[in-house]
Amino acid sequence: MIAVFNRQGPVLLLIALLAVLSGCGFQLRGAIAIPDELKVLHLAGDKNTAIYQAVAQILQSNEVELVDSPDQAPYQIKIVGEKLSRRSASLNTRAKIEEYELRTTLTYSISDSEGNELIEPTAIFTERTYSYDENNVNATTAEESLLRQEMRENLAAQLVRRYLKLAETQAP
Repeated sequence: MIAVFNRQGPVLLLIALLAVLSGCGFQLRGAIAIPDELKVLHLAGDKNTAIYQAVAQILQSNEVELVDSPDQAPYQIKIVGEKLSRRSASLNTRAKIEEYELRTTLTYSISDSEGNELIEPTAIFTERTYSYDENNVNATTAEESLLRQEMRENLAAQLVRRYLKLAETQAP
């Protein structure tokens, strides 16, 4: 009996763990339950920007069909703009920058198929702080780039959640 458990123990443990996770409502990050009536959307903005692509990617990964014309969808999200900023957050004892604060602001609006603005241009933002190492500028630059990408993904997820919240209030 013990020999059988030793061979099958890891498998049984994995099955038990999966059962517990599925029972508690665990959901992979990025997976958003989108109602069927919201699965068609027009996304307006500059398609060449990283923020547009991040929003489009999160919508498409959640099975939202992005259409070319606002007439083809019940709602339209318009990405008005993205603003990036960086400022020094702290100095060391030699008055050199020790930390930078990054801030990304996304301005958007949401309208219905008739062109009525349901949400006027609104800004959402996210901030991150990172340590600056003047002796390793390449690594610091790579870290900033990675943080910017994470911030865009965070803003894209915030925007999709706001879109879903709006749709709840518009439902009859």
